Amino acid sequence: MKKIIFAAGLTAVLLITSACGDKAASDDGPETVPVEWVNAHIQKDQGTMVELLDKEQSALDPEDEADNDLKVENYQLIEWKADNDRYFYEIKYEHPEENRIRTDRMEVVQTNNGWKRAKYGDISDFDELVSSLEPKVLEELHNQ
Repeated sequence: MKKIIFAAGLTAVLLITSACGDKAASDDGPETVPVEWVNAHIQKDQGTMVELLDKEQSALDPEDEADNDLKVENYQLIEWKADNDRYFYEIKYEHPEENRIRTDRMEVVQTNNGWKRAKYGDISDFDELVSSLEPKVLEELHNQ
């Protein structure tokens, strides 16, 4: 009887440990959202953009898939941490087709479904929102 209880307990511990391990391994940080967003934008992948947004956006089609497989490879990513659940990002990237530098600024928030972009459009008062926060360069743009 003791062996059965021990085996059941051990099984329960292993199941809980493996479930927690899977969640931690798949829980990407907020800094991944800007790169994923830019890639989805370049690929014209509205479905992924919808998944990356905190709130529903009627202008985007959640069933739409990528039109191409282009990805941003050369970019600068700057992070401003407002608190543990709210970050601001500026990503400057070399557009793979247009051969020019583009910039996107966004707020990323922690939700019950992971890290999400707070809104679809530009943040008009971005400079004011980050003025008292310390910037941190996460990735450098490389001159080619």
